[in-house]
Amino acid sequence: MANNATIPIIALIITSLAVTGCAKRPSSDDKILARAGNEYISLSDFKARIARMPSYYQNVVEKNKKRYLDEMIAEKLFYDEALRSGVHKDREVVDVINEAKKKIIIAKFIKTEVEDKAQVSEADMVKFYEEHKGDYKAPDMWRASHILVATDTEARAILDALAKGASFEELARQKSTDATSSRGGDIGYFRLGQLVPDFEKACIKLNVGQTSDVVHTQFGYHIIKLTEKKEPGAETFDKARPAIEAELKKAKRRVLFDELLMRLKGKYGVEIHGEVLKSLDNQKQEKGPA
Repeated sequence: MANNATIPIIALIITSLAVTGCAKRPSSDDKILARAGNEYISLSDFKARIARMPSYYQNVVEKNKKRYLDEMIAEKLFYDEALRSGVHKDREVVDVINEAKKKIIIAKFIKTEVEDKAQVSEADMVKFYEEHKGDYKAPDMWRASHILVATDTEARAILDALAKGASFEELARQKSTDATSSRGGDIGYFRLGQLVPDFEKACIKLNVGQTSDVVHTQFGYHIIKLTEKKEPGAETFDKARPAIEAELKKAKRRVLFDELLMRLKGKYGVEIHGEVLKSLDNQKQEKGPA
Protein backbone atom coordinates (compact mmCIF):
# COMPACT_ATOMS: atom_id res chain seq x y z
CA MET A 1 0.00 0.00 0.00
CA ALA A 2 1.31 3.45 -0.88
CA ASN A 3 2.38 5.77 1.91
CA ASN A 4 0.20 8.89 2.09
CA ALA A 5 3.31 11.04 1.91
CA THR A 6 3.98 9.71 -1.59
CA ILE A 7 0.56 10.61 -2.96
CA PRO A 8 1.25 14.31 -3.69
CA ILE A 9 4.38 13.41 -5.64
CA ILE A 10 2.60 10.65 -7.55
CA ALA A 11 -0.38 12.90 -8.24
CA LEU A 12 1.74 15.78 -9.49
CA ILE A 13 3.67 13.47 -11.78
CA ILE A 14 0.47 11.97 -13.13
CA THR A 15 -1.31 15.27 -13.61
CA SER A 16 1.70 16.64 -15.45
CA LEU A 17 1.19 13.88 -18.02
CA ALA A 18 -2.52 14.51 -18.49
CA VAL A 19 -3.69 16.75 -21.30
CA THR A 20 -7.03 17.77 -19.89
CA GLY A 21 -8.22 18.83 -16.49
CA CYS A 22 -9.69 22.15 -15.44
CA ALA A 23 -11.88 23.84 -18.03
CA LYS A 24 -14.65 26.36 -18.36
CA ARG A 25 -18.01 25.45 -16.85
CA PRO A 26 -18.93 21.96 -18.14
CA SER A 27 -22.02 21.18 -20.13
CA SER A 28 -25.34 20.76 -18.36
CA ASP A 29 -25.21 16.96 -18.66
CA ASP A 30 -21.90 16.80 -16.77
CA LYS A 31 -21.40 17.32 -13.04
CA ILE A 32 -19.04 19.88 -11.52
CA LEU A 33 -16.64 18.19 -9.14
CA ALA A 34 -14.68 21.28 -8.09
CA ARG A 35 -13.83 24.85 -9.06
CA ALA A 36 -10.35 26.39 -9.14
CA GLY A 37 -10.49 30.12 -9.81
CA ASN A 38 -12.61 30.67 -12.88
CA GLU A 39 -12.21 27.12 -14.17
CA TYR A 40 -13.88 23.86 -13.26
CA ILE A 41 -13.01 20.21 -12.84
CA SER A 42 -15.86 18.12 -14.12
CA LEU A 43 -16.66 14.59 -13.01
CA SER A 44 -16.05 13.26 -16.53
CA ASP A 45 -12.64 15.00 -16.73
CA PHE A 46 -11.63 13.55 -13.38
CA LYS A 47 -12.63 10.01 -14.40
CA ALA A 48 -10.92 10.37 -17.77
CA ARG A 49 -7.63 11.39 -16.15
CA ILE A 50 -7.72 8.38 -13.85
CA ALA A 51 -8.55 6.07 -16.76
CA ARG A 52 -5.42 7.22 -18.63
CA MET A 53 -3.10 6.26 -15.79
CA PRO A 54 -1.15 2.99 -15.59
CA SER A 55 -3.10 0.42 -13.59
CA TYR A 56 -0.85 0.67 -10.53
CA TYR A 57 -1.45 4.42 -10.18
CA GLN A 58 -5.16 3.94 -10.85
CA ASN A 59 -5.31 1.66 -7.81
CA VAL A 60 -3.47 4.24 -5.69
CA VAL A 61 -5.75 7.08 -6.77
CA GLU A 62 -8.92 4.99 -6.40
CA LYS A 63 -8.11 4.72 -2.69
CA ASN A 64 -7.22 8.42 -2.38
CA LYS A 65 -9.63 10.27 -4.68
CA LYS A 66 -9.99 13.30 -2.41
CA ARG A 67 -6.22 13.62 -2.08
CA TYR A 68 -5.79 13.37 -5.84
CA LEU A 69 -8.49 15.99 -6.41
CA ASP A 70 -6.72 18.30 -3.95
CA GLU A 71 -3.52 17.84 -5.96
CA MET A 72 -5.31 18.68 -9.22
CA ILE A 73 -6.63 21.86 -7.66
CA ALA A 74 -3.21 22.75 -6.22
CA GLU A 75 -1.61 22.18 -9.62
CA LYS A 76 -4.09 24.51 -11.30
CA LEU A 77 -3.65 27.24 -8.67
CA PHE A 78 0.14 27.03 -8.79
CA TYR A 79 0.11 27.11 -12.59
CA ASP A 80 -2.19 30.13 -12.84
CA GLU A 81 -0.19 32.05 -10.24
CA ALA A 82 3.10 31.10 -11.92
CA LEU A 83 1.80 32.48 -15.22
CA ARG A 84 0.75 35.72 -13.54
CA SER A 85 4.21 36.07 -12.00
CA GLY A 86 5.79 35.77 -15.45
CA VAL A 87 8.06 32.85 -14.48
CA HIS A 88 7.20 31.13 -17.76
CA LYS A 89 9.12 33.86 -19.60
CA ASP A 90 12.34 33.10 -17.72
CA ARG A 91 15.06 32.08 -20.18
CA GLU A 92 15.88 28.88 -18.30
CA VAL A 93 12.21 27.87 -18.19
CA VAL A 94 11.75 28.60 -21.89
CA ASP A 95 14.82 26.51 -22.77
CA VAL A 96 13.58 23.55 -20.70
CA ILE A 97 10.08 23.80 -22.23
CA ASN A 98 11.52 23.93 -25.76
CA GLU A 99 13.74 20.93 -25.06
CA ALA A 100 10.82 18.95 -23.62
CA LYS A 101 8.63 19.97 -26.56
CA LYS A 102 11.28 18.77 -29.00
CA LYS A 103 11.54 15.39 -27.27
CA ILE A 104 7.74 14.96 -27.19
CA ILE A 105 7.45 15.78 -30.91
CA ILE A 106 10.30 13.38 -31.78
CA ALA A 107 8.76 10.64 -29.64
CA LYS A 108 5.40 11.05 -31.38
CA PHE A 109 7.06 11.05 -34.81
CA ILE A 110 9.03 7.86 -34.02
CA LYS A 111 5.90 6.22 -32.63
CA THR A 112 4.07 6.95 -35.88
CA GLU A 113 6.92 6.00 -38.20
CA VAL A 114 8.45 3.11 -36.26
CA GLU A 115 6.39 1.77 -33.32
CA ASP A 116 3.03 1.74 -35.13
CA LYS A 117 4.54 0.14 -38.22
CA ALA A 118 6.45 -2.59 -36.36
CA GLN A 119 3.78 -5.25 -36.81
CA VAL A 120 4.40 -8.95 -37.28
CA SER A 121 2.07 -11.52 -38.79
CA GLU A 122 0.93 -14.76 -37.23
CA ALA A 123 2.68 -16.61 -40.05
CA ASP A 124 5.98 -14.88 -39.24
CA MET A 125 5.65 -15.86 -35.58
CA VAL A 126 4.86 -19.51 -36.39
CA LYS A 127 7.81 -19.65 -38.81
CA PHE A 128 10.13 -18.17 -36.17
CA TYR A 129 8.86 -20.65 -33.58
CA GLU A 130 9.50 -23.64 -35.86
CA GLU A 131 13.02 -22.40 -36.63
CA HIS A 132 13.88 -21.69 -32.97
CA LYS A 133 11.75 -24.23 -31.12
CA GLY A 134 14.78 -25.42 -29.17
CA ASP A 135 15.16 -21.95 -27.63
CA TYR A 136 11.72 -22.09 -26.02
CA LYS A 137 11.84 -24.71 -23.33
CA ALA A 138 9.46 -25.12 -20.41
CA PRO A 139 11.45 -25.22 -17.14
CA ASP A 140 11.69 -28.12 -14.72
CA MET A 141 8.52 -28.22 -12.62
CA TRP A 142 7.96 -29.94 -9.30
CA ARG A 143 4.76 -30.68 -7.41
CA ALA A 144 4.91 -31.32 -3.71
CA SER A 145 2.84 -31.63 -0.57
CA HIS A 146 4.00 -30.69 2.90
CA ILE A 147 3.04 -30.77 6.56
CA LEU A 148 4.02 -27.65 8.49
CA VAL A 149 4.30 -27.62 12.29
CA ALA A 150 5.79 -25.28 14.88
CA THR A 151 8.45 -27.50 16.47
CA ASP A 152 11.05 -30.09 15.53
CA THR A 153 9.52 -32.49 18.08
CA GLU A 154 6.11 -32.35 16.35
CA ALA A 155 7.73 -32.85 12.95
CA ARG A 156 9.65 -35.95 14.11
CA ALA A 157 6.48 -37.43 15.62
CA ILE A 158 4.86 -37.06 12.19
CA LEU A 159 7.84 -38.79 10.56
CA ASP A 160 7.37 -41.70 12.97
CA ALA A 161 3.68 -41.90 12.11
CA LEU A 162 4.49 -41.92 8.38
CA ALA A 163 7.06 -44.69 8.90
CA LYS A 164 4.34 -46.76 10.53
CA GLY A 165 2.08 -46.38 7.48
CA ALA A 166 -0.01 -43.32 8.27
CA SER A 167 -1.44 -41.39 5.29
CA PHE A 168 0.55 -38.26 4.45
CA GLU A 169 -2.57 -36.47 3.20
CA GLU A 170 -4.58 -37.30 6.33
CA LEU A 171 -1.77 -36.17 8.63
CA ALA A 172 -1.53 -32.93 6.64
CA ARG A 173 -5.25 -32.33 7.14
CA GLN A 174 -5.02 -33.07 10.86
CA LYS A 175 -1.64 -31.62 11.86
CA SER A 176 -0.45 -29.02 9.35
CA THR A 177 -0.74 -25.35 10.31
CA ASP A 178 -0.43 -24.24 6.68
CA ALA A 179 -3.39 -23.17 4.53
CA THR A 180 -2.67 -26.16 2.26
CA SER A 181 -3.85 -28.55 5.02
CA SER A 182 -7.39 -28.57 3.61
CA ARG A 183 -6.11 -30.15 0.39
CA GLY A 184 -3.83 -32.69 2.04
CA GLY A 185 -0.79 -30.41 2.00
CA ASP A 186 -0.66 -30.02 -1.80
CA ILE A 187 1.15 -26.81 -2.82
CA GLY A 188 0.77 -27.42 -6.55
CA TYR A 189 3.45 -27.05 -9.22
CA PHE A 190 6.43 -24.73 -8.81
CA ARG A 191 9.70 -23.95 -10.54
CA LEU A 192 12.97 -22.91 -8.96
CA GLY A 193 12.86 -19.45 -7.47
CA GLN A 194 9.19 -19.50 -6.49
CA LEU A 195 9.53 -20.95 -2.97
CA VAL A 196 11.96 -20.42 -0.10
CA PRO A 197 15.42 -21.84 -1.00
CA ASP A 198 15.67 -24.46 1.77
CA PHE A 199 12.26 -25.88 0.86
CA GLU A 200 13.17 -26.05 -2.84
CA LYS A 201 16.57 -27.59 -2.09
CA ALA A 202 14.92 -30.40 -0.15
CA CYS A 203 12.32 -30.99 -2.90
CA ILE A 204 14.70 -31.36 -5.80
CA LYS A 205 16.70 -34.02 -3.95
CA LEU A 206 13.62 -36.27 -3.63
CA ASN A 207 12.36 -38.90 -6.01
CA VAL A 208 8.67 -38.88 -6.85
CA GLY A 209 6.76 -40.41 -3.95
CA GLN A 210 9.63 -39.95 -1.51
CA THR A 211 9.29 -38.05 1.78
CA SER A 212 11.93 -35.73 3.20
CA ASP A 213 13.48 -35.55 6.63
CA VAL A 214 12.54 -32.53 8.77
CA VAL A 215 13.19 -29.29 6.85
CA HIS A 216 13.47 -26.07 8.86
CA THR A 217 12.57 -22.74 7.20
CA GLN A 218 11.50 -19.32 8.42
CA PHE A 219 7.90 -20.64 8.50
CA GLY A 220 8.53 -23.59 10.79
CA TYR A 221 9.27 -27.30 10.41
CA HIS A 222 8.22 -29.12 7.23
CA ILE A 223 7.82 -32.71 6.15
CA ILE A 224 7.82 -32.66 2.35
CA LYS A 225 6.60 -35.25 -0.14
CA LEU A 226 7.45 -34.94 -3.83
CA THR A 227 4.35 -36.00 -5.76
CA GLU A 228 5.20 -35.16 -9.39
CA LYS A 229 8.02 -33.85 -11.55
CA LYS A 230 7.82 -32.46 -15.09
CA GLU A 231 11.00 -32.65 -17.14
CA PRO A 232 11.86 -29.64 -19.32
CA GLY A 233 10.45 -29.78 -22.81
CA ALA A 234 9.61 -27.55 -25.73
CA GLU A 235 7.05 -24.89 -24.91
CA THR A 236 3.94 -24.83 -27.06
CA PHE A 237 3.60 -22.04 -29.58
CA ASP A 238 0.80 -20.46 -27.53
CA LYS A 239 3.07 -20.28 -24.48
CA ALA A 240 6.01 -18.95 -26.48
CA ARG A 241 3.93 -16.54 -28.58
CA PRO A 242 4.24 -13.41 -26.38
CA ALA A 243 8.04 -13.72 -26.22
CA ILE A 244 8.27 -14.39 -29.96
CA GLU A 245 6.06 -11.42 -30.79
CA ALA A 246 8.15 -9.16 -28.57
CA GLU A 247 11.38 -10.41 -30.13
CA LEU A 248 10.18 -9.97 -33.73
CA LYS A 249 8.72 -6.53 -33.03
CA LYS A 250 11.97 -5.45 -31.41
CA ALA A 251 13.90 -6.55 -34.51
CA LYS A 252 11.35 -4.86 -36.79
CA ARG A 253 11.59 -1.60 -34.82
CA ARG A 254 15.37 -1.65 -35.09
CA VAL A 255 15.20 -2.11 -38.88
CA LEU A 256 12.54 0.58 -39.34
CA PHE A 257 14.44 3.01 -37.12
CA ASP A 258 17.71 2.49 -39.02
CA GLU A 259 15.93 2.83 -42.38
CA LEU A 260 14.21 6.02 -41.24
CA LEU A 261 17.46 7.53 -39.99
CA MET A 262 19.31 6.66 -43.20
CA ARG A 263 16.49 8.13 -45.27
CA LEU A 264 16.56 11.38 -43.31
CA LYS A 265 20.35 11.60 -43.54
CA GLY A 266 20.04 11.25 -47.32
CA LYS A 267 17.22 13.76 -47.49
CA TYR A 268 18.83 16.52 -45.44
CA GLY A 269 22.54 15.70 -45.72
CA VAL A 270 24.85 15.13 -42.79
CA GLU A 271 28.47 16.22 -42.35
CA ILE A 272 30.73 15.52 -39.38
CA HIS A 273 33.92 17.55 -39.26
CA GLY A 274 36.39 15.04 -37.88
CA GLU A 275 39.14 17.51 -37.08
CA VAL A 276 36.84 19.64 -34.94
CA LEU A 277 35.58 16.52 -33.18
CA LYS A 278 39.15 15.41 -32.57
CA SER A 279 39.98 18.81 -31.09
CA LEU A 280 37.50 18.11 -28.29
CA ASP A 281 39.57 15.09 -27.25
CA ASN A 282 42.75 17.15 -27.43
CA GLN A 283 41.23 19.81 -25.17
CA LYS A 284 40.26 17.14 -22.65
CA GLN A 285 43.82 15.73 -22.63
CA GLU A 286 45.31 19.21 -22.14
CA LYS A 287 43.09 19.83 -19.11
CA GLY A 288 43.99 16.50 -17.58
CA PRO A 289 41.87 14.52 -15.12
CA ALA A 290 39.35 16.47 -13.05
